[in-house]
Amino acid sequence: MNTYLQRCRRVMKDAVSKIAIIGNESCDLDSAVSAIALAFHLQHNPALLSSWYKKDSTVVFPVLNVPRAELPLKTEVTYYIKRHGIMLDDLICRDEIDWNAEQALNVVLVDHHVSKLQQNVLGIVDHRPIESNARFDTNAFKTIELVGSCATLVGREILNLEATALQELSEGYGVALELLYGAIVLDTVNFSKQADKAKPLDYEIAAAIEANRSVLEENRAAHREQLFQRLVEARCDVSELNAHQLLLKDLKILSQNDRIVAVPGFPMAVQEYLKLPDHSEHLQRFAADTGSNVVILLGLKVLPDGCVRRDVGIVPIDDEPLAEKIVTALKASGQDTNFELEELPSADVKGTFFQQHNLKASRKQLMPIVKSVLSTLQCDTLV
Repeated sequence: MNTYLQRCRRVMKDAVSKIAIIGNESCDLDSAVSAIALAFHLQHNPALLSSWYKKDSTVVFPVLNVPRAELPLKTEVTYYIKRHGIMLDDLICRDEIDWNAEQALNVVLVDHHVSKLQQNVLGIVDHRPIESNARFDTNAFKTIELVGSCATLVGREILNLEATALQELSEGYGVALELLYGAIVLDTVNFSKQADKAKPLDYEIAAAIEANRSVLEENRAAHREQLFQRLVEARCDVSELNAHQLLLKDLKILSQNDRIVAVPGFPMAVQEYLKLPDHSEHLQRFAADTGSNVVILLGLKVLPDGCVRRDVGIVPIDDEPLAEKIVTALKASGQDTNFELEELPSADVKGTFFQQHNLKASRKQLMPIVKSVLSTLQCDTLV
């Protein structure tokens, strides 16, 4: 795997044909390892790329969708990648590519299917509902299935190889499968019934990877639990991060109709975040840097027994009416996406704060609701 990644960085600039495999902008563990594993797979077994792949002249490489300076904020990503012997300097980050100047570059999207990139999209691997504004090239390969982790879909693609092909590249594929396995365990909250994220395919691929990596069946539950705890500890290790860096750690941004809504996720409760030193000043600085009109804070705390706690904060920066519409929409969400919100007393930060009792609802369910609110703003201005 290291040899492959080092070659990618070495030949990328001069390659005649380039294909970037890029995850989503949160650059969480699922997104990062799915990009790495799929890029390695498509470089060595490019059947999905069809005629876009030219033997001996095409380089397929992963891109972490984060600026290099912010990569250390992704603590669980850096921990798990380094644990498998991968040097962070060998990985390519988003700001290390001149996207506007790259004429020979095509992309494959993993863990998302809507992108602002102007490059031609050759393929998509994603595990979330299709967005209304999604536009697909008819020639692109598409794997979009509602499973707990995008890594599950990449893992299935790799495990479909003949056993002999896996053995020929055993070291690289072994690392790829190990990386994907960690993301599946973390994304499904170790297959927690309470979180209810895991689907049958997640169980199937995790078990297949365990078998491939010679994890004995009687040891698998303990193996998963130990890995899950280590990944949660790494994700929650924010001891070196201040309140501003925490806002950047797991961030997604929505932009529509001249409005920007930032949605940072925390590995702690929002109420705990609001107790950090200078949190209010950092929040205002973050909003100014991102141009946000509203910031939605999402807290996720995993307790030692594996139970989950979620809370939410909607903070108006300079658009209270928009914040109020988002609050109303979240409260009125249908049965399938009911967040079961219980309002909490306001802290010293102006906003509306909730304890979330539906632990199954996550940012994946919240984003379409906020997008729907943003899409109505244009209609309001026309009335």
